[in-house]
Amino acid sequence: VRRLGEKGPRIELELLIQNTPTKKLIDTLKETLTRSEGITFWNYLLLGFDPASEESSEKRFACVQSFLDGLRSVELGYKHTFDLVTRLAQDLPSFTSHQLAWIVEHCVDGMRLGDAKCVGWKDLLPDALGLLSARPRFVLHGLGLSGLEYRNNTVAAIFTMHLPSAVLTPIADMLKSMNLSNGEVVTVLNKFAGALQELSPMELPALCFQLFSICRNATQLIIPLLALEKYFHRNFYKGLFSDMCSNSTNFDSIDSFSDKELREAEETILHHLNYCTMYKLTEKHFAISLRNFSHLPDTILTPFMLSAVISMTSINRDPESARTSHSVLLPFLRNMIKNNEEERSRAECTVWYRDTLQQKQVNLQQVLTVLIDQNQDGKDVITPGLVHLVFCLLKSNSPKLHSLAFTFLTKFIRKRFIFGQGVIKLIADWMIIHQNQSQFSECLTLLSVSDTFTVSECSKTIETVMEHMQWISGEQAMRMMNFILPLLKISHRVRDALIDVLCKAMSSSSIQKRRMAIYGFCMILKQLNNSNAARQISSATSFCTQHSISGYSMMSQSTFGSRSNPQRNFDMLTLEIIGMLRNCLQQQFEIRCTLYENLQRAVELNAKLVPHVLQVIDWHFRSFFKTTSAQDGGDDLDTVFRIRYDELVCATDEQHMEIHLKDNLGRLIQFVAHSLAIFERAPSGYDAREMHRLLNLCVQRMIANRLPLEDVLPPATHLKCAQVLQQLNVIEGIISHLLLSSKPNNDAISHVLPLFNLHFKLMENHRALLNASKKVQKSSKQMANTNSINMTINGAPVKTICAQPENIWDLVIIDKLLHLILDDVVTFAASEKTVFLRSHEPLFRYVLQVTANKVQAIRQEPDYKQLTYSKRTFKQLTDITKVVYERCIRRLSQQWKDINMECSALSAQCFAECLRSAHEVYPKKFKDFIKGFDIATLNQSKEATYVLQDALDEFMSEYGSDESICKDEFVVKVPVCLFESLEILLDHTDNNERAATDSFIWLQNFCCNYELLNDDLGLIHRILFVQRQKTHQGPYFDNVAKQLGRVLGALNDDVPNESTGPTLKTISIITVESCLQHLYSVIQKQLADVEYFVSKANNLSYKCQIVPESDQIYWRGNLDVMERSICTQIIHISRTLLALTNVCIPLGSSMDGLMKLIIQHYTCMKNLAKHYISCCSSDASISNIRNTKFELLLRDIGKQLPANIYELINYVEANALDEEAPPHLKKRKVLAERAKVLRDTRMIPKVIMVIEDFNKHIILLSKKTQTQDRFTNYLHLGTMRDFDIKSTDLLAAIERSISDGRDISAYDSNAEEPENDVMSTSSTNREDVEEEEEDCEPVEPSSHRRRRVSSSDSEKSQPKRKRNRQAAETSQKQDDANEPQKCAEEEPEDFAKNLRTRREAKTRQ
Repeated sequence: VRRLGEKGPRIELELLIQNTPTKKLIDTLKETLTRSEGITFWNYLLLGFDPASEESSEKRFACVQSFLDGLRSVELGYKHTFDLVTRLAQDLPSFTSHQLAWIVEHCVDGMRLGDAKCVGWKDLLPDALGLLSARPRFVLHGLGLSGLEYRNNTVAAIFTMHLPSAVLTPIADMLKSMNLSNGEVVTVLNKFAGALQELSPMELPALCFQLFSICRNATQLIIPLLALEKYFHRNFYKGLFSDMCSNSTNFDSIDSFSDKELREAEETILHHLNYCTMYKLTEKHFAISLRNFSHLPDTILTPFMLSAVISMTSINRDPESARTSHSVLLPFLRNMIKNNEEERSRAECTVWYRDTLQQKQVNLQQVLTVLIDQNQDGKDVITPGLVHLVFCLLKSNSPKLHSLAFTFLTKFIRKRFIFGQGVIKLIADWMIIHQNQSQFSECLTLLSVSDTFTVSECSKTIETVMEHMQWISGEQAMRMMNFILPLLKISHRVRDALIDVLCKAMSSSSIQKRRMAIYGFCMILKQLNNSNAARQISSATSFCTQHSISGYSMMSQSTFGSRSNPQRNFDMLTLEIIGMLRNCLQQQFEIRCTLYENLQRAVELNAKLVPHVLQVIDWHFRSFFKTTSAQDGGDDLDTVFRIRYDELVCATDEQHMEIHLKDNLGRLIQFVAHSLAIFERAPSGYDAREMHRLLNLCVQRMIANRLPLEDVLPPATHLKCAQVLQQLNVIEGIISHLLLSSKPNNDAISHVLPLFNLHFKLMENHRALLNASKKVQKSSKQMANTNSINMTINGAPVKTICAQPENIWDLVIIDKLLHLILDDVVTFAASEKTVFLRSHEPLFRYVLQVTANKVQAIRQEPDYKQLTYSKRTFKQLTDITKVVYERCIRRLSQQWKDINMECSALSAQCFAECLRSAHEVYPKKFKDFIKGFDIATLNQSKEATYVLQDALDEFMSEYGSDESICKDEFVVKVPVCLFESLEILLDHTDNNERAATDSFIWLQNFCCNYELLNDDLGLIHRILFVQRQKTHQGPYFDNVAKQLGRVLGALNDDVPNESTGPTLKTISIITVESCLQHLYSVIQKQLADVEYFVSKANNLSYKCQIVPESDQIYWRGNLDVMERSICTQIIHISRTLLALTNVCIPLGSSMDGLMKLIIQHYTCMKNLAKHYISCCSSDASISNIRNTKFELLLRDIGKQLPANIYELINYVEANALDEEAPPHLKKRKVLAERAKVLRDTRMIPKVIMVIEDFNKHIILLSKKTQTQDRFTNYLHLGTMRDFDIKSTDLLAAIERSISDGRDISAYDSNAEEPENDVMSTSSTNREDVEEEEEDCEPVEPSSHRRRRVSSSDSEKSQPKRKRNRQAAETSQKQDDANEPQKCAEEEPEDFAKNLRTRREAKTRQ
């Protein structure tokens, strides 16, 4: 055969095969099949068969059958088998349908066998099925069917049979070459998604490549990705996260696969995914499919899925040319991460939210940490895309996302420092471009602190930032400077370059630039030491080439230039910088104050600066005092001594209204006091005796009243007020000096009280000047046309002559004062010298008031100070809170009994301000903050939450029914501040703590036991409602709504209004307005949560459709549980709204809030109906919908709630116009009346629209579920309404107002007519009509528009009720009788016609 096939004619070959018996051919074929020449023999054998001959065709088919059977019995190489099968596939078109069908069945049997060594069927079956699908009908096994039918049946059989795991990849390869429909592709992917769970990691990449190639769109691609996510989570990430959360590792466990195999398989799969989708799918296509998972962060935000999504972004594929702004997937991932963080925060607020979630939220910190660890050692599969995703988080407006980005970049640069320069350059560029956003500078600062060496290598970036600091605003420059400051410790080049920039800023004409320079120099001094103070040698490549930065350097070099000085470098550079700052002492007032503040901070953090600072500040300090030297005059009281107030403030005009502030001596004294206190620890390097003497003289003269003060008596001038403020600050500075220098063996503390008495007297004089200044300003306004007075400070105009005094004490001084007045024993003073301070009530009140103001000021500090990361400020705030809590709050009842209520109110206010500042500035450290001031766990006492509750109980038992709670502001401030403090503590109490449940029980008992006489205490309802959601679920707020109805009145008295829950006495006419608003806020949050879960249910429903059949039962069960929970929550909300819509709520903001809630509620229910409509895809789902709680929801509120809403709308329209306003009192403002009508009724059309829209979707759902009458019977039939505000009745009312206004205008213009004539024409007839209307019975049907009638004297406090049909007809007859008033009243015929039209329309409906 080979000889004739190679050289002989074809006819001879055909004759040879024709004459050879079939058995001989089969035996020869079997013998040569395994040999190398077997392919040649097989080729010529097939060529020798004559397709036109039936006998030859049968002989060929017999050989083919033997060949295919032989492939199963012998072991051949892959290439050998492939060549043999490919040769047979070339002749398949010449086979008959029956022969092709046998080949197909043989291939299917081979698939069932699952022999991985015999997979020739994968190249034969697609061609055979393709040929059969084009054949006409044929008979097979006694059944007639077409080729297409046979093909579909065969494919269906393949999909239903069990696929052996050994041949999954060949089967996938075979299916890839088959022409499958989209439905068949989805079936195939679901089949393989369930089968790949049993494969080993080494088998996954090849199979995944085939599956990715089968996918034609992004929706199909998600199916294998979800299956792979389940595989890697079960085999790798689940154990990894468990080890990360635990303190130990279980080394005894034996896993099925090694971590290395799993990681290598994952990386290879990601590579195949990128390759298969690069030219087939775009980011937009994949983002559209991923939108169905936008509310399922636990599905997408896993390590594998996140890596898969990032690998398909253009920025990951081409990071050099692609732009982040063009990416679609990165913003999608950012929104999903935001949803995950919102889920975490919402789950902490409501029990229902936590129970409905069913799964824990994704810990993004762990996920990002895992991705950082996996993408190192050269395995940069998704590193570019991951970094740009973090950049996308950094650019958002969410602080939580910023925190995630900060943490990631800190860890990433620490482990992958090779990327550090590129990352830092991008962030620095964004910091310069987006100057109004502080997250970029904060991020750079954190990176600079955590990885200083990496950041210091970014020399070009640092140089660029410094160049921009010279032209941007000073505050922005200070914010940018924070990331450079940590580099100064290790980089001399960066330090010198920054000094050069600050020197240029110091010579700028802008005050902000000079303040920035002072801030920068002081920050350098703060962290300066001898090791980082050496100047860089000048070179052509250095940033800064000048050696001397000030004229002070000659003295510094001559003084400290000796090589024997161990602190030579530190002393020289410090004196040069301080010499530069010395010039600021001759500049503007703002510059000097900035210098004092920042130098004081630098001295407190770097004590070695004190001798050099004192050397420079000494002569400036002495210049404000006029006295003789210590050698000439001594220190007795007769020595000449006075303060030069003219060097502090002066006037530039004769009226003393244009003043010029030069300095603040009080702040200077406090700065000097801090410096001297630090200097006393190691008094060497400078002689500070003269400064001590001047301060002691100030104390002696003030106590002896021998220090002349400026005139502070009325009349008030701008100069006098400024001088009083200066004197107050001076006394405050001296008190600071006494506190800082006090020791148990000196008398410094004994001078504090006399100085405060002088301070108190000056405060009284300041109040007198303040009262006098108001009279001066009032007279100046009256004389504005003739002689105006200009009031300025340093050229800037001000509005008031006398400003409020501002205390200069810092947190250190306040802490010492609190210990003095509250503690029995202090370490810095003798006990017998502090007794008078503790018993002085004005000092106690003033210190608490100043403490509250200073603690509140912490929240208002500029962001460039970055107090969030300040450990020093955090400790000071904790210490202050601890003193106030231990000495005031725990003894609050004793305080208001023994002292007075004002001191108790100030104590409660101070404690509340401390908690609020810690809550806003240190939210992450709040738990540590509580542990710092509340030592209940150490001494086994009550926690702060219970202490506040006991204080409130004791207060209410004494003052709850006292009228002083309404009249005295200090009495009501105590419970208000305590409630605010309790609210902050409960916000940071975990829901699983006992204090959370106990607090709700206490709040509810409080509301049941006490009546509130002041509306400021209504905030307890907000705390109660929030805590109820946090600790309990179920019906509760409908009971609150019914109690509101009993207070305000009900629209329909026939509706039962009995509450089943506890009766809250705190809900009264005094607190009803605030309670309504708090209730609205709670329901609004509940509806927002339900809306989110409706979207989550939509995503989960889509997931149930694409997961494998083995997982569908699990996810369908989760969906059913979620749907029942959603319906239950909406039922509770609907019952609350059902009670609220029956309440006579006052028009205005309260009614608008209710209307908005109704709109939000029906929008939420419409979305839920749309969810059920989308779920109606099969008979099983339809039957499930019929048995859900959604039908119960419709049955409960389908008719009742809309009926109440229509009653409420009639109530609003009837009360829209104030018809009872007497027109003879003042001219009616017609435009204002019209605006009021529009404002009160503007929400009505929207309410009607959402109700009708909801009804429309329920009708569609009924058609889908084939229950036309079942759901629609629960609906309320709509009422035809006229949405035009200029309808007949309202237009007539407005015209009546116009006519009344014209009558009054005519009266005003005609002074000769008596007053009673006009009044009689405009009001007498109207009063007659209204008196007749009062006699009518209010029985009007709900479908008619109701109009408000005059209320009786007993109903003046209640909103107006409805008027019945008889009343309307009576009014119509009266209008017909009063013919002269037709121009002012509405036309009765038109009104009756309008009523008849509406009745007929409703009857038709």
